[in-house]
Amino acid sequence: MTNSTPVVLTNEARIAMSECVVTRGAKKGLLKATAPPSRTMAYAAWQGLMMVFNPYKVSISGMMFMSEEQRVIMRNCEAWAEEHKHLRFADRDRAALETMGVW
Repeated sequence: MTNSTPVVLTNEARIAMSECVVTRGAKKGLLKATAPPSRTMAYAAWQGLMMVFNPYKVSISGMMFMSEEQRVIMRNCEAWAEEHKHLRFADRDRAALETMGVW
């Protein structure tokens, strides 16, 4: 049995993740369907979350051109999402595919 400690989000990662979530309307609380602008920390957080929740949306070229600071946030969010896989339905495309039985 492994005794792993839970992943703690940095303050920067927490702020960046909050910018990846829809705040109004019918989709409130779900992840945005498309990535935020590529030079933002929110972009890095969105990519990290999608690495776990829906890897088909991840942009390899976007990851190649990330700054080091963005990479740190992406990895932190990815590790957090790995621990919280039950939130995978926050991506509505993933939820639709699982509902249809194709995921």
